[in-house]
Amino acid sequence: MRSHDALQQVFAQALVAPTLDDAGAAACLSIFRGDEDATRGRMAYYRGNQQATALSVLSNAYPVVRALLGDEFFEALCDAYRRAHPSRDPDLHRYGAVFADFLRTFEPVAPYPYVPEVARLEWHCHEAYYADDEAPLTVADLTALPADAIAAMRVTLTRCTRPFTSAWDAVTIWRAHQPDGPALPDDPQQASAGVVVRPDWRVNVLPATAAEVVALASLASAPMDLGALLQHAVTLDPQFDPAQALPRWLHAGMLRRAP
Repeated sequence: MRSHDALQQVFAQALVAPTLDDAGAAACLSIFRGDEDATRGRMAYYRGNQQATALSVLSNAYPVVRALLGDEFFEALCDAYRRAHPSRDPDLHRYGAVFADFLRTFEPVAPYPYVPEVARLEWHCHEAYYADDEAPLTVADLTALPADAIAAMRVTLTRCTRPFTSAWDAVTIWRAHQPDGPALPDDPQQASAGVVVRPDWRVNVLPATAAEVVALASLASAPMDLGALLQHAVTLDPQFDPAQALPRWLHAGMLRRAP
């Protein structure tokens, strides 16, 4: 007699089998008693429900990818992803984390090499939306301090902030699909940089220079004095202007005091 775990594995394999005539699905059908046609009907219901759930979850996380590829293509893509990467987490908000990696190896997407990069950016947006809330550093916080205390303040990124760079113009493509966004780029094969933020619970991607993004991304590994952070950005790009960049960072809620 097979264990409960073994039976669950057989059932799970049947849910993602290409058809109910697949060997894995047939093995699942054999564990049930009663009329086989009725069992097939019940299995078809479970399979359809799982397929619909995966499509709904991935559509929510990747609306721009869906718009780029079209509904029919995207639905077939989600089904292929579902079979290759069944959900292994009870929180469906985490489902789709490796979608961008999957797209890089999915042959039908090969003619559109910018799409995996758009997906990578969309997952940053998805994570930002569900990130824990916290109080960001504000301009008022800084104006209440002497200059030397401001420079020495240890800062890090807010949990909803995601610096992003790409060899493709994923930032403009994403922004073009938002209300009042710019036009799609004529040539997507150009580098882009931006920062995913979530002011007032609405996720946005702010265009940024590569130096800004690299400097902000350095906070992901360790907090840094605010003065050192700004100096790091200047070192990366002599044209970087701290007087313009810092208020923009604060207004977007990118920074918080390091614990």
